[in-house]
Amino acid sequence: MRMTWITGFRCAVLAGLTACGPLQQDNPNATALQGAFSGLTGAVTADGANGTAVGDSALSGESQALTRSFIEAQDVDLLRLSIISQDATGLVFFGGANGSKVTWLSLEGVSIVFDDGLLVGTRGFGDDLMGGDVAAAKASLQRGGTHLRTLDFLNGLSQIERRTYQCVSIQTGNENITIVERTYATTVIEETCSGENESFKNTYWRDGNGVIWQSRQWISSGIGYLGYQRL
Repeated sequence: MRMTWITGFRCAVLAGLTACGPLQQDNPNATALQGAFSGLTGAVTADGANGTAVGDSALSGESQALTRSFIEAQDVDLLRLSIISQDATGLVFFGGANGSKVTWLSLEGVSIVFDDGLLVGTRGFGDDLMGGDVAAAKASLQRGGTHLRTLDFLNGLSQIERRTYQCVSIQTGNENITIVERTYATTVIEETCSGENESFKNTYWRDGNGVIWQSRQWISSGIGYLGYQRL
């Protein structure tokens, strides 16, 4: 499966999603990263299949490319995140953990929550995913088969509306993917879900230890799909 990453790190880490602002100015991770992000620019189109580099092609632009040395020089974990429908891609940083749930933040206050790599919440995108129960989905990724997934959204009255989806997970093959100078052997898993009003397909690149190094996951009808790579 082809995934496109357009890496442009300027004032807004997720360019086009939010305006630059002070929403994370008191977060020490955000303060440390503001200067580091400002020098990165470029564009990448790559395929994760058959060992082809995802994020390792030559970057266009005059400034510094994203490198492994840059990543390892940071004091906080990073994700490369893409909102595919908006051609907006950038870095987000570790914000905190609560059990298996991990929150990632942009400098402007956009936040994304994953539960063992499965998306369960967003804030700051507009048509946000307010929450979700992915316990059955996590088990299904391990063994394959069918499961129910519940996702929460705000309706027109600003009330939580819970939607239930019937899903099936299947392994579609094995792929070596390279993410910024490192290669991972992964199994590709597709999760196809259907609900009353919409359907979607999530794709995960997962290693033998259960780590999801790359994925494409549905946020909502209004936003579409999110892609991420662990750095």
